[in-house]
Amino acid sequence: MSNEELIEIAKMAQKKAFAPVTSYGVGAALLTSSKTIYIGTNIEEYSIIGLSNCAERVAIQNAISHGDREIEKIAIVGGNIKTGMLDDNLSPCGVCLQYMLDFCKDVDIITYVDGKIVSKKITDYLSNPFELNKKESINNKD
Repeated sequence: MSNEELIEIAKMAQKKAFAPVTSYGVGAALLTSSKTIYIGTNIEEYSIIGLSNCAERVAIQNAISHGDREIEKIAIVGGNIKTGMLDDNLSPCGVCLQYMLDFCKDVDIITYVDGKIVSKKITDYLSNPFELNKKESINNKD
């Protein structure tokens, strides 16, 4: 699947965003190694914004919920859902970047930059990402 095709699916997902607070809708479409596509949209919560969820995390959770854990790439689009205008320079938030680092470290992140579809890696956004040393984890019994 091409990056352009995945962006088009993310655009369709963005139309389903639930953004009553900001009117800013985000759509994500990810492709797994099984060649299955999973989508996600941002879902805003009225009373406690911290309970809201980003499209990227919803898409990743959707894939994992279906037992599909090998994520190859994720396309993300966002913009005003009232006007239909998409942002020309969208990037994932820090929480989503950490989430991607934890669940799909080598994923290609596809977005628009200056009107062009571009693909980046997590390290293009995070120069010094936080990674828990598995050997020091309190949950690791080895």
